[in-house]
Parts: sequence; C-alpha cells; structure tokens
Amino acid sequence: MTRHKMSFTVAILLAVAMIHASDGNCEASSDAKQAPVSIGKWGGTHVEMEVTEQGASLDFDCARGAISEPLLLDAAGKFQVKGTFYPQHGGPIKKDEPLRSIAVVYSGAVQGDSMELEFTIAEDNGSPQKFTLVRGKNGNLRRCA
Repeated sequence: MTRHKMSFTVAILLAVAMIHASDGNCEASSDAKQAPVSIGKWGGTHVEMEVTEQGASLDFDCARGAISEPLLLDAAGKFQVKGTFYPQHGGPIKKDEPLRSIAVVYSGAVQGDSMELEFTIAEDNGSPQKFTLVRGKNGNLRRCA
C-alpha cells in the first residue's frame, strides 16, 4: 500500500472511530442552550404580550391568554409552547360567571424587534389566529363593549 493510500485509510478509520465514540450522533446536542424571547412588552394590532422569564401574559381585544413556560427560541428564531386562551364578552360579567379556559398552542418567530405570533386551539386544527408584534410597543386594543 502506498503512503498516500495508507494516510487516507487511517483518516477514514479515525473519522469512523470518532462517530462511534459519540454514539453515531452527528447532529448538534439537544441540550444546546436556546435563546429566550426578550423580556418585556410586545405590542401589535389587537394584541399586547408581556414576556417574563416564566412565560407570558397576553391581552387581546376581547380575550386574555397565558403561557406558563419560558419562551425559548430555536436556532431559526422560532418558538412553540402550550398555553391558555380566555375568551371574554361585552357587557357586565356576573359575579359567579365561570371563566372559560381553552387550551391553545402559541407559536412564533422573532427577528430583531419583530415577532410573528399565532395561536391555534389545541383540540382543533382550525385556522390559526395571526398577529405581528413589535418589542417595546403597546398593543392597539379595542375592548369588548
């Protein structure tokens, strides 16, 4: 065997050994740190979101929402979390009126100071509700009448 072929063969064997030593996992570790969505107010037309380290609270024109887990961005700047949506109605609210809670999935993409946010009802594959928010801006809300 020539020196060149032997060096090439040794390089291939080393590469194979390294792959096997890492259990054959050539992808990035799933434990890689994800960047959190910037804490603070994010606002847009018909929505305002207050992001905290623990999650977020949302105000819509005639509803509220809650996310009780951190909003962490993947390498593409996207997130997806489970949350709750609380529809409201106009007029007075009765003292004993139960608060209606709907499980939803909030997902979004952040690029700089802009966020595209949407949510879908967890039990339903209906059309998602979509919003555009800007970091540091108040929401433009129209309350139920």
